[in-house]
Amino acid sequence: MLGALLGGAALSQNLSVLNVATGSKGGTYATMYKNLGDLCTSASWLRERQTSGSVENVDLLLSNEVSLAFVQLDVLKARDQIDGDPRAKAIRVLLPLHQEEIHLIAKPPTKGFLGRLSGATRFSELGNKSVGAWGGSVVTANVLRAKAGVNFNVKVYPTRDAALAALAGGQIDAVLAVVGQPADWVKALSPQQYVLLPLDVAADKVSAFYQPAKLIYPAFGASVPTYSVQSLLVTRDFKTPEKRAQLLKYQACAKAKLTRLQEDEGMHPKWNDVTFKSSGWPDYK
Repeated sequence: MLGALLGGAALSQNLSVLNVATGSKGGTYATMYKNLGDLCTSASWLRERQTSGSVENVDLLLSNEVSLAFVQLDVLKARDQIDGDPRAKAIRVLLPLHQEEIHLIAKPPTKGFLGRLSGATRFSELGNKSVGAWGGSVVTANVLRAKAGVNFNVKVYPTRDAALAALAGGQIDAVLAVVGQPADWVKALSPQQYVLLPLDVAADKVSAFYQPAKLIYPAFGASVPTYSVQSLLVTRDFKTPEKRAQLLKYQACAKAKLTRLQEDEGMHPKWNDVTFKSSGWPDYK
């Protein structure tokens, strides 16, 4: 039936360009979108819109400015369960993707008067301190603060660079970033100037949103306990036959080409974590 939908010349003339909200240039979402485009001819119907991340992407999707968006699952859950936005229930998962790890970055603690340490060595020590975040990481920071009961101040920045500059300048105590590892920009940080803090939160407090994970960056020493959240490529519950055909062809191609996405040189390493299994959010069918 899908082949019939896609086979007619009349349909091919009526195919519309669909906008896809990804993320920052060179980021995981933008790279994985490009990888899909390299293998799926149906991607010729898609046009990338780079954004600040999951929060903006959900807003763009719900306001009908894009037809697809890469988002974090916790951002969708927060929009539905915390914000009570009824429009969230119309979002559907086209492709369940990889897990994205929570990176908590700080400067190494320093010794002050009488040898007292200043700074934090773990998440639980961030009470009454300031944590910078941007995009979907802002939602993650607020969810963790509420669930873990660690009362830090979340400072919102427009971009990753702005948050890192604030950390470098001593305006905040840590940066919280949700990004699939290994992130090139994290690998580029100097281990003499920055540390990765363990996310020491009891699993039962956050299991509805996150699952345990490890950060592995050899330059920063041993693996660091953290949590991860699933990333998704989502769309709205479109009914138009032509648009459904486009979306389902793109979905089918991605699933058929998963092995190549995992094994071809140059593909993002996070494809190796993708199984396309259900995310716990309604699928697009």
